Amino acid sequence: MQRRSFNSRLTLALAAAMFPLAKAMAHTPYRFWDVFRKRNMQIMTSHADYTGDEIGDAWVAVLRENLPLSRAMVSRTHDMPRIASLLKTDQVKSAVLSYQHARLMFTGEPPFEEFVPLQLEILADNGKYLLVTLPNLPLYHGYLVTTALMEAADKLQLIDPGKGRFGMAVHAGAQAYFRGEKLEPPPIPVEK
Repeated sequence: MQRRSFNSRLTLALAAAMFPLAKAMAHTPYRFWDVFRKRNMQIMTSHADYTGDEIGDAWVAVLRENLPLSRAMVSRTHDMPRIASLLKTDQVKSAVLSYQHARLMFTGEPPFEEFVPLQLEILADNGKYLLVTLPNLPLYHGYLVTTALMEAADKLQLIDPGKGRFGMAVHAGAQAYFRGEKLEPPPIPVEK
């Protein structure tokens, strides 16, 4: 009887000791996702919009060629509300959206009403699709992306977005490009 009692107490003690280790080793990709999204420029598209998906592939190919350090890539979702969710929670910085989806997402009309307000800004425009971003995209990053894409403007059929679409502003970095400004990279902070 004492042996069973000892074994059960030993088992409980081992389980209690192993719990923090098991919890630490649990599958939590969020730390890795954070590192991944900081190292790679993800442009969201959706399987729900095959034309937008193809446009995203073309724009990313140009970014990879003209801006290789961006490590640009297309990331795909199953539906458009998932793109809105990822943008709203700042898990991604940019997406390819049709004019219709961009307008609905920006104004919060169905199926995007739960994501209001979603302040989207324009980086590129081909007359039917937009490359949108969030206002917190650094000025120089927006400038680099727009510059890289506009180097292939004829191939990608890109146009000047003017003052924006549907109430969306043009990102400040894109505005600098279209005004003909030459932006210098921000200084790299020096560790002490």
